[in-house]
Amino acid sequence: MAGKLTDDKVMSASRLPGLMGVSKYGTANDELQFSINAIDGKERPDISNERMSWGNKLEPVILEEACERLGIKGDFKITVPFTHPTLPLQCSLDGIGFGQGQTIKHDPDNGIHVVGMDEIVLIGDGVLEAKNTAVQPEDTPHLARGPVQLQGQMMVTGMKWGAVCVFYQGSILRIFLFAPHQQTVDAITKAVTEFDAKLKAYQEHGSIDWYPPQTSKEMDRMFPSTATDQIELPGDCASLPAQIVQNKLRIKEIEALIEADEMRIKAVMGDAAKAVGYGYTISWPMRNYKAQAEKLVPAKEAYSIRQSNLTIKASND
Repeated sequence: MAGKLTDDKVMSASRLPGLMGVSKYGTANDELQFSINAIDGKERPDISNERMSWGNKLEPVILEEACERLGIKGDFKITVPFTHPTLPLQCSLDGIGFGQGQTIKHDPDNGIHVVGMDEIVLIGDGVLEAKNTAVQPEDTPHLARGPVQLQGQMMVTGMKWGAVCVFYQGSILRIFLFAPHQQTVDAITKAVTEFDAKLKAYQEHGSIDWYPPQTSKEMDRMFPSTATDQIELPGDCASLPAQIVQNKLRIKEIEALIEADEMRIKAVMGDAAKAVGYGYTISWPMRNYKAQAEKLVPAKEAYSIRQSNLTIKASND
């Protein structure tokens, strides 16, 4: 993949899982903030890591093998972004497969999964998306591991078939073939249109129309600073502080029970790496770390952020 090709100020197919609420790495508000940062000219944060680097290196290998199994040729050096003709949606592609009318049947024994159908005809060009993951092989990939992104890519390019090619645990390749799915297309269209409206409202008025928050942490972003010293809680919040305190105590009690049970199992296992029985396999392996050179932590400017956790104490009034 030739780096980031799409415009951060516009929704892209790779970000659709976060926008659509199927990603564990981000939410719709994260994607909104990401594009607003781009509008404001803020530098994109570096999220690269070793796993991502290996994923990029393996992309052409994964796609070449996928094309060989499908009996097609492909181009794995796409260096330009694509833009939807009417929607504010862009995408980049790992590769393009050149279908010539081949009929591909559902064939799990050879790692070929035609999703939602018994077979698919590869007519014309198709989207090729490569994924490299450490999770267990799946019969259908998680929605955030390619399917939603692929639907967006087909929408943008107008291609009528696509393949999510997932390399599991460095040893198993599965090719998931999809046709456009109208319900998903409609949902993406609605979500992207709403997203773009929020960005335009920000550009015009300077205020952010947040999505309904899904987590407590998202509230930190919606109210990033304090302006008022103290307020009186309304009646519909009267029981919440006590509930939070009580539930935190329950968590501590449960954690103590888990700790005691783990100690008993470890005492039985001793120096064994695994234990089996009663329908469970328990692992207590070694974890190895590579030697690392000494690092000097660079200086940081002072800054303030909103505390993420509430501090709750009983008062005397």
